[in-house]
Amino acid sequence: MGVSGNLKSMSTGDLLQWLSLGQKNGTLVVNNKSVEKKIFFRGGRVISSASNSPREYLGQFLISHGYLTESELMKAMEVQHQSGILLGKILVMIEAISEQELQRLMRLKAEEEIYEIFLWSDAEFHFLDDELPTMEMIPLQVDVTGIIMEGTRRVDEWTRIREVIPNETVVPIEARTIDAKDLDEVQRTIVHAIDGKRTIADIVLESRSSTFVVASTLHSLVRSGHVRLGEAGAEKAAKVEAETAPFEEFSEADEVTVLLKRAQTSLKAKEYEKTQRLLKAAENLDANQSRVRSAIKGAEAVILADLHAQGLHEARVPKISKPVTEITQMNFTPNEGFILSRINGQWDIGSLIKISPIREPDAMLIFYRLWKNGIIAFE
Repeated sequence: MGVSGNLKSMSTGDLLQWLSLGQKNGTLVVNNKSVEKKIFFRGGRVISSASNSPREYLGQFLISHGYLTESELMKAMEVQHQSGILLGKILVMIEAISEQELQRLMRLKAEEEIYEIFLWSDAEFHFLDDELPTMEMIPLQVDVTGIIMEGTRRVDEWTRIREVIPNETVVPIEARTIDAKDLDEVQRTIVHAIDGKRTIADIVLESRSSTFVVASTLHSLVRSGHVRLGEAGAEKAAKVEAETAPFEEFSEADEVTVLLKRAQTSLKAKEYEKTQRLLKAAENLDANQSRVRSAIKGAEAVILADLHAQGLHEARVPKISKPVTEITQMNFTPNEGFILSRINGQWDIGSLIKISPIREPDAMLIFYRLWKNGIIAFE
Protein backbone atom coordinates (compact mmCIF):
# COMPACT_ATOMS: atom_id res chain seq x y z
CA MET A 1 0.00 0.00 0.00
CA GLY A 2 1.23 3.51 -0.81
CA VAL A 3 0.45 6.80 0.95
CA SER A 4 -2.57 7.04 3.26
CA GLY A 5 -4.09 9.64 5.54
CA ASN A 6 -7.04 11.95 6.17
CA LEU A 7 -8.16 14.95 4.13
CA LYS A 8 -7.97 17.02 7.31
CA SER A 9 -4.18 16.82 7.16
CA MET A 10 -3.71 16.75 3.38
CA SER A 11 -6.14 18.59 1.15
CA THR A 12 -7.69 16.99 -1.92
CA GLY A 13 -5.86 19.45 -4.16
CA ASP A 14 -2.47 18.70 -2.60
CA LEU A 15 -3.12 14.96 -2.78
CA LEU A 16 -4.06 15.04 -6.47
CA GLN A 17 -1.11 17.28 -7.29
CA TRP A 18 1.29 14.89 -5.52
CA LEU A 19 -0.07 11.96 -7.54
CA SER A 20 0.11 13.95 -10.77
CA LEU A 21 3.66 15.28 -10.30
CA GLY A 22 4.84 11.84 -9.25
CA GLN A 23 3.30 10.38 -12.42
CA LYS A 24 1.75 7.69 -10.26
CA ASN A 25 0.09 4.50 -11.47
CA GLY A 26 -2.56 2.98 -9.24
CA THR A 27 -5.84 3.55 -7.44
CA LEU A 28 -6.73 6.33 -5.01
CA VAL A 29 -9.45 5.15 -2.61
CA VAL A 30 -11.34 7.81 -0.61
CA ASN A 31 -13.89 6.89 2.07
CA ASN A 32 -16.43 9.33 3.53
CA LYS A 33 -18.81 7.40 5.77
CA SER A 34 -20.68 4.92 3.56
CA VAL A 35 -19.47 6.43 0.29
CA GLU A 36 -16.31 5.05 -1.29
CA LYS A 37 -14.78 6.55 -4.40
CA LYS A 38 -11.93 5.20 -6.48
CA ILE A 39 -9.85 7.27 -8.87
CA PHE A 40 -7.60 5.37 -11.26
CA PHE A 41 -4.28 6.91 -12.33
CA ARG A 42 -1.84 6.08 -15.07
CA GLY A 43 1.24 8.24 -15.48
CA GLY A 44 -0.23 10.81 -13.10
CA ARG A 45 -3.39 11.30 -15.18
CA VAL A 46 -6.90 10.19 -14.26
CA ILE A 47 -7.99 7.40 -16.59
CA SER A 48 -11.28 6.48 -14.88
CA SER A 49 -13.24 6.60 -11.63
CA ALA A 50 -15.83 4.63 -9.71
CA SER A 51 -18.20 5.19 -6.81
CA ASN A 52 -20.37 2.90 -4.71
CA SER A 53 -23.06 5.57 -4.43
CA PRO A 54 -26.05 4.81 -6.70
CA ARG A 55 -26.43 8.56 -7.27
CA GLU A 56 -23.17 8.49 -9.23
CA TYR A 57 -23.82 5.47 -11.40
CA LEU A 58 -23.62 6.04 -15.15
CA GLY A 59 -27.33 5.49 -15.71
CA GLN A 60 -28.29 8.16 -13.18
CA PHE A 61 -25.76 10.57 -14.70
CA LEU A 62 -27.20 10.05 -18.19
CA ILE A 63 -30.73 10.68 -16.91
CA SER A 64 -29.58 13.95 -15.32
CA HIS A 65 -28.14 15.00 -18.71
CA GLY A 66 -31.28 14.13 -20.63
CA TYR A 67 -29.90 11.11 -22.52
CA LEU A 68 -32.09 8.46 -20.91
CA THR A 69 -35.51 8.07 -19.39
CA GLU A 70 -36.13 5.83 -16.41
CA SER A 71 -37.87 3.27 -18.62
CA GLU A 72 -34.95 3.20 -21.07
CA LEU A 73 -32.47 2.78 -18.22
CA MET A 74 -34.51 -0.10 -16.84
CA LYS A 75 -34.47 -1.91 -20.20
CA ALA A 76 -30.74 -1.30 -20.69
CA MET A 77 -29.97 -2.66 -17.23
CA GLU A 78 -31.99 -5.79 -17.97
CA VAL A 79 -29.82 -6.36 -21.05
CA GLN A 80 -26.71 -5.71 -18.97
CA HIS A 81 -27.81 -8.27 -16.38
CA GLN A 82 -28.36 -10.90 -19.07
CA SER A 83 -25.25 -10.19 -21.17
CA GLY A 84 -22.67 -8.87 -18.70
CA ILE A 85 -21.76 -6.12 -21.18
CA LEU A 86 -20.89 -2.68 -19.76
CA LEU A 87 -23.90 -0.35 -19.65
CA GLY A 88 -22.14 2.31 -21.73
CA LYS A 89 -21.38 -0.17 -24.52
CA ILE A 90 -25.00 -1.37 -24.51
CA LEU A 91 -26.22 2.21 -24.94
CA VAL A 92 -23.83 2.69 -27.87
CA MET A 93 -24.95 -0.62 -29.43
CA ILE A 94 -28.64 0.37 -29.31
CA GLU A 95 -27.70 3.86 -30.58
CA ALA A 96 -29.02 5.63 -27.51
CA ILE A 97 -25.74 7.54 -27.48
CA SER A 98 -22.69 7.80 -29.74
CA GLU A 99 -19.25 6.51 -28.75
CA GLN A 100 -17.87 10.04 -28.87
CA GLU A 101 -20.66 11.44 -26.71
CA LEU A 102 -20.26 8.59 -24.22
CA GLN A 103 -16.55 9.39 -23.89
CA ARG A 104 -17.37 13.05 -23.20
CA LEU A 105 -20.00 12.21 -20.60
CA MET A 106 -17.81 9.61 -18.91
CA ARG A 107 -15.13 12.25 -18.57
CA LEU A 108 -17.65 14.71 -17.10
CA LYS A 109 -18.89 12.04 -14.72
CA ALA A 110 -15.36 11.29 -13.50
CA GLU A 111 -14.72 14.98 -12.95
CA GLU A 112 -17.97 15.48 -11.01
CA GLU A 113 -17.17 12.51 -8.77
CA ILE A 114 -13.80 14.03 -7.94
CA TYR A 115 -15.12 17.57 -7.43
CA GLU A 116 -17.36 16.32 -4.63
CA ILE A 117 -14.32 15.08 -2.72
CA PHE A 118 -13.10 18.68 -2.47
CA LEU A 119 -16.19 19.41 -0.35
CA TRP A 120 -15.52 16.54 2.06
CA SER A 121 -14.05 17.94 5.26
CA ASP A 122 -13.23 14.59 6.82
CA ALA A 123 -12.42 11.50 4.78
CA GLU A 124 -9.83 8.75 4.85
CA PHE A 125 -7.73 7.99 1.78
CA HIS A 126 -5.11 5.53 0.68
CA PHE A 127 -3.26 5.04 -2.59
CA LEU A 128 -2.65 1.56 -3.96
CA ASP A 129 0.55 1.68 -6.02
CA ASP A 130 0.36 -0.04 -9.41
CA GLU A 131 -3.08 -1.52 -8.63
CA LEU A 132 -5.66 -0.99 -11.36
CA PRO A 133 -8.91 -2.90 -11.99
CA THR A 134 -8.68 -5.94 -14.22
CA MET A 135 -12.15 -5.31 -15.63
CA GLU A 136 -12.43 -3.47 -18.91
CA MET A 137 -12.79 0.30 -18.57
CA ILE A 138 -13.64 3.01 -21.04
CA PRO A 139 -10.28 4.87 -21.05
CA LEU A 140 -10.30 8.57 -20.18
CA GLN A 141 -7.58 11.17 -20.03
CA VAL A 142 -8.51 13.78 -17.44
CA ASP A 143 -6.13 16.65 -16.69
CA VAL A 144 -5.47 16.83 -12.94
CA THR A 145 -4.48 20.51 -12.99
CA GLY A 146 -7.88 21.49 -14.38
CA ILE A 147 -9.63 19.37 -11.77
CA ILE A 148 -7.71 21.03 -8.94
CA MET A 149 -8.56 24.51 -10.22
CA GLU A 150 -12.28 23.74 -10.57
CA GLY A 151 -12.43 21.84 -7.27
CA THR A 152 -10.84 24.76 -5.43
CA ARG A 153 -13.25 27.18 -7.10
CA ARG A 154 -16.19 25.06 -5.95
CA VAL A 155 -14.98 25.14 -2.36
CA ASP A 156 -15.05 28.96 -2.47
CA GLU A 157 -18.42 28.99 -4.22
CA TRP A 158 -19.90 26.55 -1.69
CA THR A 159 -19.20 29.07 1.09
CA ARG A 160 -21.11 31.76 -0.82
CA ILE A 161 -23.98 29.37 -1.64
CA ARG A 162 -24.41 28.44 2.03
CA GLU A 163 -24.94 32.10 2.90
CA VAL A 164 -28.12 32.02 0.77
CA ILE A 165 -29.09 28.34 0.94
CA PRO A 166 -28.24 27.17 4.47
CA ASN A 167 -29.47 23.57 4.14
CA GLU A 168 -31.46 21.11 2.02
CA THR A 169 -34.81 21.75 3.76
CA VAL A 170 -35.36 24.99 1.78
CA VAL A 171 -38.14 25.00 -0.84
CA PRO A 172 -37.35 26.84 -4.12
CA ILE A 173 -40.35 28.66 -5.62
CA GLU A 174 -40.41 30.12 -9.13
CA ALA A 175 -40.85 33.90 -8.84
CA ARG A 176 -40.42 34.80 -12.51
CA THR A 177 -40.66 32.71 -15.64
CA ILE A 178 -37.35 30.99 -16.31
CA ASP A 179 -36.29 30.87 -19.96
CA ALA A 180 -35.07 27.30 -20.57
CA LYS A 181 -33.03 28.49 -23.59
CA ASP A 182 -30.56 30.09 -21.19
CA LEU A 183 -29.94 26.80 -19.37
CA ASP A 184 -27.99 23.66 -20.15
CA GLU A 185 -29.61 20.22 -19.99
CA VAL A 186 -28.67 19.57 -16.37
CA GLN A 187 -29.98 22.96 -15.27
CA ARG A 188 -33.23 22.39 -17.19
CA THR A 189 -33.72 19.08 -15.38
CA ILE A 190 -33.24 20.88 -12.06
CA VAL A 191 -35.64 23.72 -12.98
CA HIS A 192 -38.30 21.25 -14.17
CA ALA A 193 -38.23 19.73 -10.68
CA ILE A 194 -39.18 23.02 -9.04
CA ASP A 195 -42.86 22.87 -8.11
CA GLY A 196 -43.09 25.01 -4.97
CA LYS A 197 -43.35 21.89 -2.80
CA ARG A 198 -40.10 20.02 -3.30
CA THR A 199 -37.22 20.81 -0.99
CA ILE A 200 -33.69 21.01 -2.32
CA ALA A 201 -33.13 17.46 -1.05
CA ASP A 202 -36.14 16.34 -3.11
CA ILE A 203 -34.82 18.13 -6.21
CA VAL A 204 -31.38 16.50 -5.80
CA LEU A 205 -33.07 13.09 -6.03
CA GLU A 206 -35.48 14.05 -8.80
CA SER A 207 -32.79 15.61 -11.00
CA ARG A 208 -30.07 13.04 -10.17
CA SER A 209 -27.61 15.91 -9.78
CA SER A 210 -25.25 16.49 -6.87
CA THR A 211 -26.22 18.76 -4.01
CA PHE A 212 -23.58 21.23 -5.17
CA VAL A 213 -24.86 21.42 -8.77
CA VAL A 214 -28.48 21.83 -7.61
CA ALA A 215 -27.60 24.45 -5.01
CA SER A 216 -25.32 26.33 -7.43
CA THR A 217 -28.05 26.45 -10.09
CA LEU A 218 -30.65 27.67 -7.60
CA HIS A 219 -28.24 30.17 -6.09
CA SER A 220 -27.83 31.83 -9.50
CA LEU A 221 -31.60 31.86 -10.05
CA VAL A 222 -32.19 33.39 -6.62
CA ARG A 223 -29.67 36.15 -7.35
CA SER A 224 -31.32 36.87 -10.72
CA GLY A 225 -34.75 37.08 -9.09
CA HIS A 226 -36.21 34.07 -10.92
CA VAL A 227 -36.48 31.95 -7.78
CA ARG A 228 -37.32 32.76 -4.18
CA LEU A 229 -36.79 30.47 -1.24
CA GLY A 230 -39.51 29.29 1.10
CA GLU A 231 -39.51 27.07 4.12
CA ALA A 232 -40.85 23.56 4.31
CA GLY A 233 -43.41 22.79 7.01
CA ALA A 234 -41.90 21.85 10.36
CA GLU A 235 -42.73 18.14 9.99
CA LYS A 236 -41.44 17.98 6.41
CA ALA A 237 -38.27 19.87 7.34
CA ALA A 238 -37.64 17.49 10.21
CA LYS A 239 -37.92 14.49 7.89
CA VAL A 240 -35.53 16.05 5.37
CA GLU A 241 -33.10 16.94 8.14
CA ALA A 242 -33.21 13.40 9.51
CA GLU A 243 -32.31 11.98 6.11
CA THR A 244 -29.68 14.48 4.99
CA ALA A 245 -27.99 15.84 8.11
CA PRO A 246 -25.75 14.16 10.67
CA PHE A 247 -27.60 12.44 13.48
CA GLU A 248 -27.28 14.67 16.57
CA GLU A 249 -29.07 12.86 19.38
CA PHE A 250 -25.75 11.68 20.78
CA SER A 251 -22.91 13.91 21.86
CA GLU A 252 -19.28 13.42 20.92
CA ALA A 253 -18.76 11.99 24.41
CA ASP A 254 -20.81 8.92 23.55
CA GLU A 255 -18.60 6.02 22.67
CA VAL A 256 -18.95 4.18 19.40
CA THR A 257 -18.95 0.92 21.32
CA VAL A 258 -22.11 1.89 23.21
CA LEU A 259 -23.90 2.88 20.02
CA LEU A 260 -22.96 -0.35 18.28
CA LYS A 261 -24.25 -2.37 21.24
CA ARG A 262 -27.55 -0.45 21.19
CA ALA A 263 -27.80 -1.02 17.43
CA GLN A 264 -27.25 -4.75 17.92
CA THR A 265 -30.02 -4.86 20.54
CA SER A 266 -32.40 -2.99 18.23
CA LEU A 267 -31.51 -5.28 15.35
CA LYS A 268 -32.37 -8.36 17.43
CA ALA A 269 -35.70 -6.74 18.33
CA LYS A 270 -36.32 -6.06 14.61
CA GLU A 271 -36.47 -2.33 15.29
CA TYR A 272 -34.84 -1.59 11.96
CA GLU A 273 -35.32 2.16 11.79
CA LYS A 274 -33.84 2.56 15.27
CA THR A 275 -30.97 0.30 14.20
CA GLN A 276 -30.29 2.60 11.26
CA ARG A 277 -30.33 5.72 13.45
CA LEU A 278 -27.91 4.23 15.96
CA LEU A 279 -25.53 3.05 13.24
CA LYS A 280 -25.69 6.47 11.62
CA ALA A 281 -24.77 8.04 14.96
CA ALA A 282 -21.79 5.70 15.26
CA GLU A 283 -20.79 6.47 11.69
CA ASN A 284 -20.92 10.21 12.32
CA LEU A 285 -18.74 9.87 15.40
CA ASP A 286 -16.09 7.79 13.67
CA ALA A 287 -16.99 6.98 10.07
CA ASN A 288 -13.72 5.31 9.22
CA GLN A 289 -13.51 2.72 11.97
CA SER A 290 -13.50 -0.71 10.38
CA ARG A 291 -15.80 -2.06 13.09
CA VAL A 292 -18.41 0.62 12.29
CA ARG A 293 -18.34 -0.22 8.59
CA SER A 294 -18.49 -3.93 9.43
CA ALA A 295 -21.45 -3.40 11.77
CA ILE A 296 -23.35 -1.45 9.12
CA LYS A 297 -22.68 -4.07 6.46
CA GLY A 298 -23.68 -6.90 8.78
CA ALA A 299 -26.86 -5.18 9.96
CA GLU A 300 -27.94 -4.44 6.40
CA ALA A 301 -27.43 -8.09 5.43
CA VAL A 302 -29.58 -9.24 8.36
CA ILE A 303 -32.30 -6.70 7.60
CA LEU A 304 -32.44 -7.59 3.90
CA ALA A 305 -32.60 -11.31 4.68
CA ASP A 306 -35.50 -10.76 7.09
CA LEU A 307 -37.39 -8.53 4.67
CA HIS A 308 -37.02 -11.18 1.97
CA ALA A 309 -38.29 -13.82 4.41
CA GLN A 310 -41.33 -11.65 5.09
CA GLY A 311 -42.13 -11.63 1.39
CA LEU A 312 -40.54 -8.36 0.38
CA HIS A 313 -38.50 -9.37 -2.65
CA GLU A 314 -37.56 -7.95 -6.04
CA ALA A 315 -40.28 -9.70 -8.08
CA ARG A 316 -43.19 -8.24 -6.12
CA VAL A 317 -45.13 -5.39 -7.72
CA PRO A 318 -46.23 -2.66 -5.30
CA LYS A 319 -49.32 -0.53 -5.84
CA ILE A 320 -50.67 2.51 -4.00
CA SER A 321 -53.40 1.45 -1.57
CA LYS A 322 -54.49 4.83 -0.21
CA PRO A 323 -56.31 7.65 -2.06
CA VAL A 324 -53.97 10.13 -3.75
CA THR A 325 -55.70 12.98 -1.90
CA GLU A 326 -54.75 11.38 1.41
CA ILE A 327 -51.16 10.68 0.36
CA THR A 328 -50.58 14.27 -0.78
CA GLN A 329 -51.37 15.43 2.75
CA MET A 330 -48.67 13.22 4.24
CA ASN A 331 -45.07 14.18 4.86
CA PHE A 332 -42.39 11.87 3.51
CA THR A 333 -38.61 11.96 3.53
CA PRO A 334 -36.99 12.81 0.16
CA ASN A 335 -36.13 9.14 -0.40
CA GLU A 336 -39.64 7.99 0.51
CA GLY A 337 -41.17 10.58 -1.80
CA PHE A 338 -38.94 9.51 -4.68
CA ILE A 339 -39.83 5.81 -4.32
CA LEU A 340 -43.53 6.51 -3.81
CA SER A 341 -43.72 8.71 -6.92
CA ARG A 342 -42.41 5.85 -9.11
CA ILE A 343 -44.87 3.18 -7.95
CA ASN A 344 -47.26 2.62 -10.86
CA GLY A 345 -48.61 -0.87 -10.25
CA GLN A 346 -46.52 -2.26 -13.13
CA TRP A 347 -42.87 -1.99 -12.10
CA ASP A 348 -41.62 -4.52 -9.56
CA ILE A 349 -39.40 -3.70 -6.59
CA GLY A 350 -36.25 -4.81 -8.39
CA SER A 351 -36.92 -2.50 -11.33
CA LEU A 352 -37.74 0.43 -9.06
CA ILE A 353 -34.45 -0.02 -7.21
CA LYS A 354 -32.52 -0.23 -10.50
CA ILE A 355 -33.70 3.20 -11.64
CA SER A 356 -33.34 4.73 -8.19
CA PRO A 357 -30.37 6.78 -6.93
CA ILE A 358 -31.00 5.23 -3.49
CA ARG A 359 -28.97 2.40 -1.94
CA GLU A 360 -30.74 -0.97 -2.01
CA PRO A 361 -30.85 -1.44 1.81
CA ASP A 362 -32.35 2.03 2.25
CA ALA A 363 -34.84 1.51 -0.59
CA MET A 364 -35.96 -1.88 0.77
CA LEU A 365 -36.62 -0.37 4.19
CA ILE A 366 -38.69 2.34 2.54
CA PHE A 367 -40.82 -0.30 0.81
CA TYR A 368 -41.14 -2.06 4.17
CA ARG A 369 -42.32 1.10 5.97
CA LEU A 370 -44.78 1.99 3.21
CA TRP A 371 -46.10 -1.58 3.29
CA LYS A 372 -46.47 -1.77 7.07
CA ASN A 373 -48.14 1.66 7.18
CA GLY A 374 -50.71 0.56 4.62
CA ILE A 375 -49.62 3.09 1.99
CA ILE A 376 -48.72 0.37 -0.54
CA ALA A 377 -49.91 -3.20 -1.06
CA PHE A 378 -48.89 -6.10 -3.25
CA GLU A 379 -50.85 -8.20 -5.71
